[in-house]
Amino acid sequence: MTEPVTQPIDTADYKAPQPEHPYQPYMDSKPPPAAGLSDANGMPLTEREVEALEKEEAADRQATPEPEDFSIAFPENLPTPPFLHVDGVPNFRDLGGYRCLPLPGAAESNGKAFVLRRNLLYRCAHPTHLTPTGLDYLTGRLNIHAIYDLRSAPEIARLANTVASSGKTIYPLADPHTGCIDALPGLTRHFIPVYQSEDYGPVALARKLAWYTAEQSLNSGHDFPYSEGFVRAYRDIATHGAGAYRVIFRHLLLQPGEALIFHCTAGKDRTGVFGALIMSLVGVDEETICWEYALTEPGLGTWRKEFIERISQTGLGGGGGKAQNAGSGHKQDVVTGQKEKAAISREEAARICGSRAGNMRAFLRTVLQGEFGGAARYLVDMCGFSEQEVERLRGVLVEEVSSEEVLGQVEIKGWTAEGGCVD
Repeated sequence: MTEPVTQPIDTADYKAPQPEHPYQPYMDSKPPPAAGLSDANGMPLTEREVEALEKEEAADRQATPEPEDFSIAFPENLPTPPFLHVDGVPNFRDLGGYRCLPLPGAAESNGKAFVLRRNLLYRCAHPTHLTPTGLDYLTGRLNIHAIYDLRSAPEIARLANTVASSGKTIYPLADPHTGCIDALPGLTRHFIPVYQSEDYGPVALARKLAWYTAEQSLNSGHDFPYSEGFVRAYRDIATHGAGAYRVIFRHLLLQPGEALIFHCTAGKDRTGVFGALIMSLVGVDEETICWEYALTEPGLGTWRKEFIERISQTGLGGGGGKAQNAGSGHKQDVVTGQKEKAAISREEAARICGSRAGNMRAFLRTVLQGEFGGAARYLVDMCGFSEQEVERLRGVLVEEVSSEEVLGQVEIKGWTAEGGCVD
C-alpha cells in the first residue's frame, strides 16, 4: 500500500504569492528567508520586535491545552452513540443517526424512519495525539480513510513546536516537523483551512474577539438567551469557510458512502458550523441540531477544564501565556503599544470554551435562515453547487432505518445543552 499524502486544496496554495502576508508557513518545516521581515512594512524586525514575537510564540505553545493522560479524553459519562472512544482523540462522535426529512417522493412507513446517514461523518477535536490503537480503530473498525483539517496554518505551526519538543509517548504518530498526522497508512489528511493566514484557534479568537466572553442574554427578536458574539463569529466562519466546506461536500458527492472525519482544534466552532450545515440540509430539527452542537462541552472532558484554568490565569492578551504586570490589571503590548486585558474571570473563560445550544439556535435563525436563506441556498450561493447537486447530496446523506435505531437526546450527568457543564 502506498503511503497517503497531504492534499491542500487549490484555494489554499501555500506556495502562491501572498502580498498581504509575506510569510504564511502552512506546512513549511523551515521558514523562508523573508520570515524575519515585518508584515506591516516589509522591513527587518527590530531586536525588540523579535523578542516580543518569541515571547508570544512561547505563550501560544503553552496555551495549547493537552491532557497528561489521554484516557481522560473519553469521560465515562458520555453516551455511546454518538460518542466513540478513539484512543488519543477527544470529542470524537458520529454526526449521523438523527431523524431527518424523507427524501423527495418518499414517506415514512410503519416502524421506519429517515435519518442522517450513520457511519459516514465523524467530528472531533484535533487528532494529534492519535495512537496506533486509535489509528487501527479508525481505518479498520470504522473504515475511515480521509480526514479534513479545518485549522489555520499558525495553529498548526504552533502545535508543531510542541510536538517536536515533546516526544513519541505524547504524540506517538504525529510528524515532529509538521505537527500533524500526515503520512499514516490508510489515512489521508486534507488541509482545508477556514482561515488561511490568521490563527483562529480558541486562544486567538478570545484575544481578538473579546465579545466571546459576553454573557448570554435575552436579545431582541429571540425568546432564549444567547451570546451575540458567537453569532458574529459563526457568521464569519460560514462566510470564510465556504471554500473549505465545499471540499468536504465534494468528497460526499464524488465518493458517496466513503466515511470521513472533519475537525478543527477543539471540534467546536468551525467544526460545529459545518456539522450544523449538514444537519440543516437534510432537515434535522432545530432542537436536535443545537443539542448535538452543545455536546462538545462534555465531549472535551478534562481537556476543557485545563483550557479554562489556563486562560483564566493568563488572560486574553497573552495568548494563554504568563500574564505580565498582573498588579496593574493591564499589560502593554510591546509591538503595538495597545493595552489589553491581562486576565479574565473563570466564568468568562468558560464562556469562551462553551457550546451552549442558544448560540447555535441564534445562528441558525439569524444567519443561516435569515441571511443565507437556508442550508441548500448556502451550498448554491456560497459553495457554488447546482441545485441538482444539492439534491444528490441529500440522497447521499439520508438513509432509512427502523424506528428503534433513531438516535435521540439523552441525559448527561452534570451537563445540559442550554446551560453547559456544571464545574
